[in-house]
Amino acid sequence: MKSCILCQSSESSTVFNENGIPIVECKFCGHVYSSFEQAEHYEGYWDGEDESYDLEWWDKAHRGIYKDFIRTYLKAPQGKLLDVGCGLGFFVKAVLESTSWEAHGYEISTRAVDFAKKENKLVTVHAGLVQDSGLPTNSFDVITLWDVIEHIPKPHFLLTYLFTLLGPGGVLFLQTPNFPIQLAKAKLKVTLRGMKPDVHYLEAKDHVNNYKMKTLAELGKQCGFTKPEYKVLMPILSVAGSKSKLAVYAKLGYYFLTKILFNLSFGLINWNNTLFLTLRKPL
Repeated sequence: MKSCILCQSSESSTVFNENGIPIVECKFCGHVYSSFEQAEHYEGYWDGEDESYDLEWWDKAHRGIYKDFIRTYLKAPQGKLLDVGCGLGFFVKAVLESTSWEAHGYEISTRAVDFAKKENKLVTVHAGLVQDSGLPTNSFDVITLWDVIEHIPKPHFLLTYLFTLLGPGGVLFLQTPNFPIQLAKAKLKVTLRGMKPDVHYLEAKDHVNNYKMKTLAELGKQCGFTKPEYKVLMPILSVAGSKSKLAVYAKLGYYFLTKILFNLSFGLINWNNTLFLTLRKPL
């Protein structure tokens, strides 16, 4: 991208170079984005030719985080939820199986939706852009985007549309990598091992927008949302590139430490690997 999505400034400085792709920070508002020009609508992790999926990752490793979300945010006895970018449908499945909520999903990849329908037996998951869905306005209580917002070059269009789908007081939930922490980890890896051509340190081609607490909340504000609130949820119980149980235990230990620090600082210090933000549509 050539300019900042939050303030439209084209003045930036490089904070990391991932094998020839600069990742830059806006000099005016601090938003971070990749210089890689990604298509507005692409299938991301699902656009390969391989028909197999790492179900250990997409299913088993995510069960804890989905359970934590449901326990934290779906306290009402019933409601209506929309998961945007639902992938293989495991989150929609978790909501349907463990609550009395109505859950729907939209996913741009037809391959992923085929899996959700055939393997997960989901009839409320649909292929295509949610913006073209024709869903009625003010019809959802909660809308979720799990690891989606960082992939979208121009997120204002999507979030403004989702704003219309939420009922008054409805909740938008965004999960995305916590960029300052991810940047520190990437720099440490390069310092210790050098830049490796086959390592996606910050996913520069896929993560075209990278968020901090301040900039993610600002994006929501610009789209009409209010009351930004961060929490620290369970991590995905898997470590990329490793099958070690010790690595998973280390990840859990880091999660507990960051959650304690987050709570003791009243949410001011967030060293967790991931940002979990809720925003509300005004009443």
